[in-house]
Amino acid sequence: MRAFGMIILIVMLATHPIFAERSFTVSDHFAKADMTVGRLLADNSDFEFEDEPLEADIYQFGTKSTKKAFFYSLAVPGAGQYYAGSRIKPFVFLGIEATVWTAYFVYQSKGDKKKNEYIAFADEHYDWREFRAWWNQIPEDIRENYSHEMPWDDYNNRPLFNHEYYENIGKYNEFQIGWDDIDIEPPPFGEETTSPHRDFYLDLRRQANDLYQNSNTMIMVAIGNHLISAFDAALTAKKFNKGQKRFSLKFKSREFGRTLAPVLTMDYKF
Repeated sequence: MRAFGMIILIVMLATHPIFAERSFTVSDHFAKADMTVGRLLADNSDFEFEDEPLEADIYQFGTKSTKKAFFYSLAVPGAGQYYAGSRIKPFVFLGIEATVWTAYFVYQSKGDKKKNEYIAFADEHYDWREFRAWWNQIPEDIRENYSHEMPWDDYNNRPLFNHEYYENIGKYNEFQIGWDDIDIEPPPFGEETTSPHRDFYLDLRRQANDLYQNSNTMIMVAIGNHLISAFDAALTAKKFNKGQKRFSLKFKSREFGRTLAPVLTMDYKF
């Protein structure tokens, strides 16, 4: 920062009526009270002296904080760009945010509907009692070959109809007995029998999972939009600062001999 001092000596103020009425000089005022040039020139007819800083800004270069711009857009995409002076980018990033979250809720809603659909289909076409009857009659050494078991309740009376249950009855061959288009006959270990109902159920689950995956992708896109917007806002604030006239005007008091006089200074940042 390089400062250039421009000294303005107020010569005629001592004889101005507003000072004559109160019987004091400019030097007296600067010695007794602080004063800003804005206060001095505001309204001569109602001029009053109050304690003010001895140094005051007439014009101060207003920079944009890159940190503020970054965190504003990190919270709300586009907010940092608006703070930094852009009037187009805020709508772009905010529009992307609105579109992404709209897509998220659409995919989430469709996924829920598809989930309810495959649950209803399983409840109609899968009989866990038949599975249990088959499971109880197979030898213990065969049971040990299977990787998963039915999630039973604490009393081992009925299954827990949770995510594990609806995943197991479609995904693993040991649970194929129970679909209403398969006979209750223990197939050889690892062998899969044909069940159109099971295949249709698996397709419903795949569709639901795809929809949920799309909704999760929208969350990742939203996070990316926040990050990109944040970094762009910081760059926008930096660009704004470089494009402005970087100077400030300040009103100060300086002592010349035994007299205090007002001084106008200009600072310019290279």
